[in-house]
Amino acid sequence: MHSLEILELNERFWLPENLGECDKRQYLDAAKLILMYQMDEITYEEFRILLLYSLMNMEFKPSSFENIQEEKWDNIFIASEVLDSFFTKEEDGTRHLIQDYIHNPVKTVHYKLHTFQGPKDSFQGFAYGQLEDGVGELNNFLKYGETESLVKLFAIFYLKNGEKYSEINLDKRIAFFHHLDIRYVYGFYLLFVSFFKYLTTECIIVIDGKELDLRILFSSADDATSTEVEGEPESLGMRATSFQLAESGVFGTLPKLRESDGMMVLVRMHDLVLRNRKEEQERITQEENQKTESHD
Repeated sequence: MHSLEILELNERFWLPENLGECDKRQYLDAAKLILMYQMDEITYEEFRILLLYSLMNMEFKPSSFENIQEEKWDNIFIASEVLDSFFTKEEDGTRHLIQDYIHNPVKTVHYKLHTFQGPKDSFQGFAYGQLEDGVGELNNFLKYGETESLVKLFAIFYLKNGEKYSEINLDKRIAFFHHLDIRYVYGFYLLFVSFFKYLTTECIIVIDGKELDLRILFSSADDATSTEVEGEPESLGMRATSFQLAESGVFGTLPKLRESDGMMVLVRMHDLVLRNRKEEQERITQEENQKTESHD
């Protein structure tokens, strides 16, 4: 957290260093401002100043004295520079939003007299079908940039208490959320991107004392040690592996598989991928041995 002291008010404020440190109100406001900045509706400097006001829960009040107003703007601009910490910056000036959090700042959304529950921290308890479809919509948004994909992504994960994802009419739910404040929709998109980044580049879990590197689910078979995810998020590969798991019967039919705990399905996928790679390597070794024997 950043510490900002205003001597005139004899008061100290604590400001988040990035999205992961924001509370619910701060996160939602920041998400909207990030969207406005990324759509070139505001400049980066305007983004910082507006974000500063939001994080401090302040409203702009102009001074009737011009010299005081100029000094005020100078102080605000200088103070807003601490919010550069929301981004990393490359040598060419390109900024990248820091997304390294997997807790959900907005677990509950009240909309049109209904209450919807979003993912728990670390996305605990999500159904595998939600992840599979969510990655598909993430892929669609990154490719086509349509807001409908973000609304669909939100609708996939925000359900009424006791609802199952497999039981809802997704098209109706998307239409229901059509006019939902963009702060919620884009805010969840930012969270999902951060979670998927964690899943594909950092996720190592321990089961019965054994480490399982789930990153291999998103790395190529040619480089099993690589954790780089290039291009669009993997969705077709996940669906193909889903069919393999459904055929194995471990989780029952495909609909049952999609209702199963997402993390447990990923663990089973991990075993399946390792076995497939082992079998492929054994096949290659056998072919090489046969070629060697034929030359002899």
